[in-house]
Amino acid sequence: MPRILSFLLLAFPLLSCEKEKETTEETALQGINNTAPNTMVMMDTALKAPFYLHIQSSGKVKAYKDVKILAETNGNITKANIQSGQKVSAGQELIRLDQREALLQLQSAENNYEKNKLEFENSLIGFPKLLAQAKPEEDSLYQKLKIASGLQESSIQLKKAQIALEKTIIRAPFSGTLYDVQAFTGKNVVAGDELLSEFNHRLMVELFLLESEALNLKTGMPAEITNAAMNATFSGEVFTVNPKVDENGLVQVQILVKGQHSLWPGMNVEVEVRIPKGDRLQVPKSSLVLRSGKPVVFSIEGGLAKWNYVEFGFDNGEMVEITDGLEEGMLVITNNNLQLAHDAPISIQNAKE
Repeated sequence: MPRILSFLLLAFPLLSCEKEKETTEETALQGINNTAPNTMVMMDTALKAPFYLHIQSSGKVKAYKDVKILAETNGNITKANIQSGQKVSAGQELIRLDQREALLQLQSAENNYEKNKLEFENSLIGFPKLLAQAKPEEDSLYQKLKIASGLQESSIQLKKAQIALEKTIIRAPFSGTLYDVQAFTGKNVVAGDELLSEFNHRLMVELFLLESEALNLKTGMPAEITNAAMNATFSGEVFTVNPKVDENGLVQVQILVKGQHSLWPGMNVEVEVRIPKGDRLQVPKSSLVLRSGKPVVFSIEGGLAKWNYVEFGFDNGEMVEITDGLEEGMLVITNNNLQLAHDAPISIQNAKE
C-alpha cells in the first residue's frame, strides 16, 4: 500500500502538468481562430476627369416626313407596279389612272382656247394704238376685249383640264419608302380613297423628359440610340426641345438618327444623352455610403480602411462627383464597405484597371 500511494503522489503532478499544457494550447488556438480576418475589398482611384450626366429614356421612332397619299380623282388604276417597302425617288410615277376622259377634256379645252385666241387677236386689229403700247395687257380695254372674246374663260378651262390630267398620275412627293400600299392595277377608286403611305429616310426618335432633364439639353448634343430587337446601337443628336411643359410635367424632345440605319417608324428604342459638366473629381458610386445620414467614402492607407466624410455633387448613376473630403489619386474602397469600420484591416481582392 505505501508503494502504491507513493506512485500516485508522484504521477499526480505529471498529469496536472499535461492537462495544464493542453488547456494552454487550446486557449491559444481559440485566440487564433477568434482573430477577425481582413475584409476583402475592391478598390479604385479618385480621379479628376470629364464628367457626364446621363439622361436615359424610352422613345418611339418617327419619320420627319410621313404622308398618306390619296386619290385626287375618280378612275380605274391602269398601272401600279409598287409594293410596301419599296424605295422611291421624289417625282417618281407610282400610280396611273385611266386617262382617256381626261385627255378628251384637255383636247376640247385646247381647241376652245385656240378658237377664242384667234377671235381676240382679230378684235385687237381695230385698236392700233393699243397694240403699240409696251404693255397692252395692263390696259383696261385690253382686258375687256379678252373677256368679250372668251379667251379669258377658255384659258381657265384649259388649266383645269391640264390639272385633271395631272391628277391621273400619282407621283412620290419626296424620296423615301412606301408602306401600307392598297393600290393595284384594275382597282376603281374615287377621290379621297387612301392609296398608300410614304415616309422619308430622315428618322427621329420622339421622347418625353422631365423638365429638370430637358433643361440640360441643347440642340446638337450627341445621343446614343439602342434597339433591343435588333441588338444594335445607332448614333444621333438632339434635334428639337419643345419649349412647353405638358400637364404631366413632361417636355417633348426629338432626337435625329444620323447616318445609315435600318430603323423603321414605330420602333421602340432606348435613348441616352451624355451632358458634359467639365472636369470633376469623381469616384464610383458604389464607394459612397451613408453613415448616420452622412456620406462617407473609405480610402486605403497602409492596409487599413480610413473613414472620410465627403460632400458630393453630380451623380450619373455610375460615378459621383466629390466636392470635398477626398484628394485626387486617393485609393477608395468600392465594395464590402457597408459595415466597414475605421482602421479596419483590409485585403485588396483586385483592382479596376
